[in-house]
Amino acid sequence: MVDPARRAKILRDLQQDFIPDCGAQSMPSADKRAAYALGHIAFRLGRIEHSLGRIAAALESALSKP
Repeated sequence: MVDPARRAKILRDLQQDFIPDCGAQSMPSADKRAAYALGHIAFRLGRIEHSLGRIAAALESALSKP
């Protein structure tokens, strides 16, 4: 079961623009940076897919009306 507070924090973090937070002293590995960026990309693509689904449903509804 997912903790609602943790889920809300993750969603808040993903909704922000992706800006790598890497200092010269604490540079994470390339794999960690890639995973972080891919998480943001996947979240954004999911939002786009959801929006396109709503647009497609609206178009189908408008086209089916005589």
